[in-house]
Amino acid sequence: MDADAAHAAPAPGRPLRSLLKLLWRTPLFALPFALFFGTLYGARPTAYRDAYLLSLHFSFVISLFIWVTEHFVLPRLTRPTAAGRKPPPWIYPVSYSVTAVSGTFFAAVIAHFTFLPGFLGSARAILLLAMFTLIFCSLIMGLVSAVTFYREAIDKTKAEEELHLARRIQRSFLLTSFPRRPRFEVHAVNLSSKQVSGDFYDVVPAGDRACLLAIADVAGKGVPAALLSSMLQASLRTQALREPSVAAILENINTLVYRSTSVHQFATFFLARLEEDTLRLDFSNAGHNHPVLFRRDGGRELLDRGGVVVGILEDARYEQDGRVLAPGDRLVLYTDGVTEAANPRGELFGEERLYALVDSLPVDLTSEQVTDRILQGVRTHLAGTDAGDDITLMVLRVLEPSPAVAS
Repeated sequence: MDADAAHAAPAPGRPLRSLLKLLWRTPLFALPFALFFGTLYGARPTAYRDAYLLSLHFSFVISLFIWVTEHFVLPRLTRPTAAGRKPPPWIYPVSYSVTAVSGTFFAAVIAHFTFLPGFLGSARAILLLAMFTLIFCSLIMGLVSAVTFYREAIDKTKAEEELHLARRIQRSFLLTSFPRRPRFEVHAVNLSSKQVSGDFYDVVPAGDRACLLAIADVAGKGVPAALLSSMLQASLRTQALREPSVAAILENINTLVYRSTSVHQFATFFLARLEEDTLRLDFSNAGHNHPVLFRRDGGRELLDRGGVVVGILEDARYEQDGRVLAPGDRLVLYTDGVTEAANPRGELFGEERLYALVDSLPVDLTSEQVTDRILQGVRTHLAGTDAGDDITLMVLRVLEPSPAVAS
């Protein structure tokens, strides 16, 4: 049941409690109608008394009809189908309108044959009853709609505040200052879409002369994806100093995700370990977009060795591969928000545009400048449209050795 249904129909399962509320609220609901009809038909004490008794009768019968509809009819009408299809939104106002009209005429029939003989004794009386029923039903449905829209606006505001807070918490986990070592520099950026996502990146020290580079994309959106992203990051940092193998770290993370999520969430994950002394990069790719190693001499290598996405198979095993980097090499890691950014014509930015853009950049640009140029290229391609997904990007640049390092 969606949010509209939740506002339109109270949760079933407590009919007796609701019936008790109906018994003490009905005399209060009858008061405004008694004032209206008592004033309309004489404005005398006896007129107000008779109008209150009649209004009390109508209020009780109509409320009883609504109580039956809410607790016994609507739950059957709004039950999801076998295919999971939700009920149409018009079923709630239509159900309440039919219930109110039916209750009104049923109460009129009871009054006609009991304490007000002849209440429906003429066509004019029936026409007046129908007219007042239509007027009051319209007013009540208008009030119900206003209250529903007000509640939805409050809920939407609260949800936006919670999402804003979740974004702030999520961004607090992402690095904003990056280590610049004598032999390499790294920079990363995350541009959030309208929702909280599961993208994350990290640069984690793995000893005095090594670090881990990580980028991941959790499937799905919202707070569950952000929570899983935080769990991945915490697991990575816990293992950084005690586990030298990136493949083993991914296997541990995979087991953790598989066992810790009730509905098997999954994530793509790329993890690399860079040794500063030898510039050896050991990596393992768990189904992530292939990072691209741009060699200074114009060569290009995709880092694709690894295994399946984490969280799918409990006993998944991951392969590990390595590259030796050289001064002037650049490594670009990204999530699919970069390559799947679509312009107004529906054309994706794509891998080839990304490769051509990086190839065209001067080799002396810093990693931050390379990141900015790529983001600028994506924005130009979007031409003012929303990216539709989070954009996460990381660039590693191998520096020319300083004289002290070279000696």
